[in-house]
Amino acid sequence: MVSAPAAPTPLMNNFPTTAFILGAGLGQRLRPLTENCPKPLLPIANQPIVFRAMEKLRAAGVQRFIINTHHCPDVWKQTFPEGTWGTAKVDLVFEPTLLETGGGLANIAQYLTPEDTQLIIWNGDILSDCDVKNAYAYHTSNNAEATLIVREEGPNKNVRITQDGLITDMRDRLGKTDTAYQYTGICFVSRAFIQTTPATIESLVEHFLRRLQEAPQSVQGFLDSSKFWHDLGTVEEYQKVKAELEKPARGSLKIEDAAKHLGLILAAEGAAIKGGSGRLFYHTQDANGHPSVLCNYDDSRPENLIYGDIAKVLHLNGLNVPAVIAEDKDLGLLVLEDLGSVDLWSLCQSESFPWAQFASALEQVTHLHRIGTEAMNQAQITLNEPFNDKLYSWERQYFLDNVCVSKKPSRDVLNDMASLARELSAQPQVVLHRDFQSQNILVKNDQSWLIDFQGARLGSMFYDYASLMFDPYLKRRDMDLWRIEIEDHTKEISGWKGSLDEFSHLLHIGATQRLLQACGAYAYLGKKKGRADFLAHLPQGLRNLTIAASLCGKRHLARFAEELSGSAVVIR
Repeated sequence: MVSAPAAPTPLMNNFPTTAFILGAGLGQRLRPLTENCPKPLLPIANQPIVFRAMEKLRAAGVQRFIINTHHCPDVWKQTFPEGTWGTAKVDLVFEPTLLETGGGLANIAQYLTPEDTQLIIWNGDILSDCDVKNAYAYHTSNNAEATLIVREEGPNKNVRITQDGLITDMRDRLGKTDTAYQYTGICFVSRAFIQTTPATIESLVEHFLRRLQEAPQSVQGFLDSSKFWHDLGTVEEYQKVKAELEKPARGSLKIEDAAKHLGLILAAEGAAIKGGSGRLFYHTQDANGHPSVLCNYDDSRPENLIYGDIAKVLHLNGLNVPAVIAEDKDLGLLVLEDLGSVDLWSLCQSESFPWAQFASALEQVTHLHRIGTEAMNQAQITLNEPFNDKLYSWERQYFLDNVCVSKKPSRDVLNDMASLARELSAQPQVVLHRDFQSQNILVKNDQSWLIDFQGARLGSMFYDYASLMFDPYLKRRDMDLWRIEIEDHTKEISGWKGSLDEFSHLLHIGATQRLLQACGAYAYLGKKKGRADFLAHLPQGLRNLTIAASLCGKRHLARFAEELSGSAVVIR
């Protein structure tokens, strides 16, 4: 309706090089904060409000800012003592008598150059994430004299706009009944519009009203759909936005400060006990000496934000997962029950195979498969993107890009890879752990507990079962024999109604797909991130891939993996 064209136009890059910042207001509603400071220069996040707009405009192509001033002009001069801001020129135009927004525009016309055929005007106290490039493309593609950027919601919805994007009224002065929008305080105007603006003391709204009556299609509206917009008109609004923008970035607190914030004491050693994917874990305890684990996470992985929510739901539904003691999502802090440091992997290093704990882990993930979908739906938790053609394809490409550097697969190998996704996609979807391997399973009182399930998503149960069954971290000589026990147990507890042969086939299909992802991760982290510890697992991963692919009839892929495993230890 009043949004940008479906496709960008060439004019989209021809952004105005000059911007007019309205900075002459008195800021009366923000007193006493503005008694000795113009409103656009009030600080937010250690910089004047107006700098946020200027940075956005400079990134779009603006090279010169014209700012009209009146109240506290010396503060403006102190802010731009050299008449520049970075690489941009800044011209301060002082108004001895306040000219209002319309008179201010007419007054700065004399400072425009012949190249300034279009101008963007921005109220100096406005914060916005509007896509100004798209808005300008819309403005120029419709040959408008003026285009006002508007929003569907706001405190003063009084700009009337037709379905065709034509503005018909402002402040309900003309009695029109078209849909009302909020003006954002940002607009584009042409030189023709500026030249007709009278040099008198009045609001720019008056000239908009004149033009939309004299030339009804000359003033149009662009709908801003961004989430962030603020008109800092009151002390309360300013303080609220200031607090929001100045709070620490998620995961940025020093761990000592994070622990103090939550009333916790760091363990004596103080170092992280585990980390990865934007998360670091530390041993802590409360004032009474009760142990806990503090996770400090950032925004590098969106799923980090839902780990606590998933844990609460799974714990409520009887799964063995660490209880959530506290969480501060704004700061990226999560406090979990301390389950100790014994995991299934460490138990598997002993001579005897820990079958009871292994079986317990399989039973726990089966419980997740059974209750996960309904539990997540009831809690209104949006999980990660489900397994589909796109994700399966990504896992294949991950393998090809990082493992197959010096040896390219044949068409037959690629066909074998593609067939995996077709078979898995035909199976019912359940909520998966998605990284179900021995180091993500803690053991306490001989029972297995699931951790690191933030990547949970819908997919075939065979992917989870196979992840543990063919876990490359487990390098036991008897592992091939124990896989027979694992297969029998998973078939029994899963409630599978088909034949044993079909179950076995799908289990090895899942293993083959999972190992493409795992081997890709080992090679990526080892070769591109310098993590030799991960690269060391690649030979076992390729050996497991050879076995799994052979057992599900993907002989071309099995032979290819076998050839790769012969050189895996010297892959650079």
